Amino acid sequence: MKQIAKHIIVAAAMMMPLCSFSADFKAQLDSAANCYNATKYEQAIAIYESIVAQGYVSSELYFNLGNAYYKSNKFPYAIANYERALKLNATDEDIQFNLQLANTHVVDKIEILPEFFLKSWGQSLVRALTSNQWAVLSIVSFVAALVLLLLFFLTDRPLLRRFAFWIGLLLVVEAAFTFSFSSKQKQNVLNEPEAIVVTPSVVVKSSPDAIGTELFLIHEGLKIKVTNQNGEWSEIKLSDGNKGWVKTADFVVI
Repeated sequence: MKQIAKHIIVAAAMMMPLCSFSADFKAQLDSAANCYNATKYEQAIAIYESIVAQGYVSSELYFNLGNAYYKSNKFPYAIANYERALKLNATDEDIQFNLQLANTHVVDKIEILPEFFLKSWGQSLVRALTSNQWAVLSIVSFVAALVLLLLFFLTDRPLLRRFAFWIGLLLVVEAAFTFSFSSKQKQNVLNEPEAIVVTPSVVVKSSPDAIGTELFLIHEGLKIKVTNQNGEWSEIKLSDGNKGWVKTADFVVI
């Protein structure tokens, strides 16, 4: 009994910091929300950024941080955080609406290069959910297929066996597609990370140095893709296909 009691005390002692940490986290969120409601947006931003720096990630956190930046008229950072929230919850209508509203403050209106409609439709489908959401859907479909496979072998009713076989087969195909969508989404994020320009105006250079030829001008809030990096310079690509080099400090990665 003494040994059991000792283990319980040790376990309780180990859990106390976790409970305190969780309570502290909630207190920080409440404090940030109170600052926001009191129109103390800079203080709310500082608290939310502190929470992010601690490693917490959620669509709600980024959404609230984006709102605080928007109220402070720091639209590039609002856009960046709405985009981060959208990556974690691609179907949230509030995030989509606030992102569209923030994007109305962007000076640059870049035309998207036309694509073959099937390719464009496929990319839109892949972007409909996050990588994690596609992965969960793939696992659920595969588990359901296994259940139907078990039913196929256990039942002796012909109609039920046919149902289990064909529906199970469809679920296996769905699991394969959703797994590939999850992998594609992850590759898109890792290979060419997206970013938001935060410097009011940036001259894009032809090479990663200050003496490079000036190609074109972009402004804060513009969404770009980062394709390469060389020291303090990064190669970027716009949605219209134009490419060039800017200082890495001129943007924040989504």
